[in-house]
Amino acid sequence: MRKIVDKLINLFSQPEKTRILAFGSSNTERFLPGMHWFDCFELAIKNTYGRVHSCINTGVGGNTSSQMLERFEDDAARYCPHLAFITIGGNDSNPDPERNHTPEKFARNLQELYDRFETMGTLVIFQTYYAPDPDKIDSQHLKNFYELMDVVREVAVAKNAGLIDHFKRWESFRKAYPVEYKALMRDGFHVKPAGNLVLGADIARNFNAGFGSEYPEFWQQTFAVQQKMDQLGSLLSNKS
Repeated sequence: MRKIVDKLINLFSQPEKTRILAFGSSNTERFLPGMHWFDCFELAIKNTYGRVHSCINTGVGGNTSSQMLERFEDDAARYCPHLAFITIGGNDSNPDPERNHTPEKFARNLQELYDRFETMGTLVIFQTYYAPDPDKIDSQHLKNFYELMDVVREVAVAKNAGLIDHFKRWESFRKAYPVEYKALMRDGFHVKPAGNLVLGADIARNFNAGFGSEYPEFWQQTFAVQQKMDQLGSLLSNKS
């Protein structure tokens, strides 16, 4: 991950603007008011490095990894991005036979997505989801989802791609602070605007990027949640 971040930051010094793509399903598509996680990332890069980038969001709600491959030319290749965030798996894990992807098929699709981007010279960062709410999701869907998030991690390692593992942080937070967790969730599989802020803050931090000094009160809740997640991560590390 560090090498990919360093490569991207190096691109920021080039004359050409760096094109950054968010490619995924409803976790990526912008469909709620307020700042989306990709907006947070864009703002942090701008505040830290200047207007050195263009952000392109082609998330489509309901998509599986197969559908992302089908629209790859129109929604990914045409932009020839320097970096792509890939966030997928919630719909692939749906038990519905018409949508469900086995771990093997899902892995093949992720590998194919990576290979297509690599052919263009695009850096790739895979992301796991935030933790879904088990009180609102069918148990089989949830079991499938956990398996596919493991596949995301495995493919990222196998391909030497970047990985931002939101799920581990959010799952610990969900268990330790259930009320605060539910306040970030819109439904079983989607976050509210406040959840998007937490995701965006975590992503931005991977790039040593911050939001500046204006309106600190806007980020107060976000940073408080982020700090709790950090502390939980330290506790888990100490126990392991």
